[in-house]
Amino acid sequence: MLHPKIKEYSAVVKEKAEVYGSQFYRIGTGKDKTTPEFIFLFFSWFSLLLFFTFFILAEKNPFNLLVPFNVFQLPSHDPRSYYKVTISDGAEQEIAVNRKILADENPSSFVYQLVKEVGSPPYFLPEENPEIQGIVFVPKKLLDLHYSLKNVWFRSEGKVLILDWNEEMLESVMNVYRLPRLSVSSLESEDDANAPEDTITYYSGGESSGPKESEEVTRQRKLTALGVSFRAIDSTLFANFPELKTIQHKLNGETREYPGLAGYDFSSDQNRK
Repeated sequence: MLHPKIKEYSAVVKEKAEVYGSQFYRIGTGKDKTTPEFIFLFFSWFSLLLFFTFFILAEKNPFNLLVPFNVFQLPSHDPRSYYKVTISDGAEQEIAVNRKILADENPSSFVYQLVKEVGSPPYFLPEENPEIQGIVFVPKKLLDLHYSLKNVWFRSEGKVLILDWNEEMLESVMNVYRLPRLSVSSLESEDDANAPEDTITYYSGGESSGPKESEEVTRQRKLTALGVSFRAIDSTLFANFPELKTIQHKLNGETREYPGLAGYDFSSDQNRK
């Protein structure tokens, strides 16, 4: 049994629906003349009904329109800027690519960022580097040395940069560096085994897989890769610090050669070319 109040409200709604329905019928058939007030209210309610119906069908919240810039959003601002990062093929060929970096305002911290970028995956977007399109180049991943960099100093009003490296950390990075697997034919030739071949990829297998090579050859190949990484770091720093003229490398605070380093003069000043 329905509650008396429900019956009462139902009767009121039914009565008003019949009144409005009959009035709408008389207006539609031309028996009654419409007033400007009725026309205004009719189109106002009809427009409001269409408005909410559209958002219901689109499964959107119409009240989002009340939030500024929520319908037509402003383009997102990218705080990163383009900087030059040198990538290498693992041997002699190097190219500088444009890469977006959120640069630190502190020059010393920015040096760490650039060193990290050199050791990151050697990606680049062709649309951001139109000047290198058409160049046959197979980039290889270099050693990530930014954790091995102990201290950074700028001298002579930014014209001289001193990088102090931790020898133990450099050795640790080389130990975990994955070299490409060699073919059997390359192992049979001593010249090929000693070729300056750096290059690793993410897909290169572990050093235990594939043909075996002597520890001396493996050590020499890793030292060659280290030298290539240092050259790429120098090129990147010179490209992003226009006032920089000389880079000096130190090993645990001392100016000396890195034991067995191939293809790079670690103890000498590296001057802008």
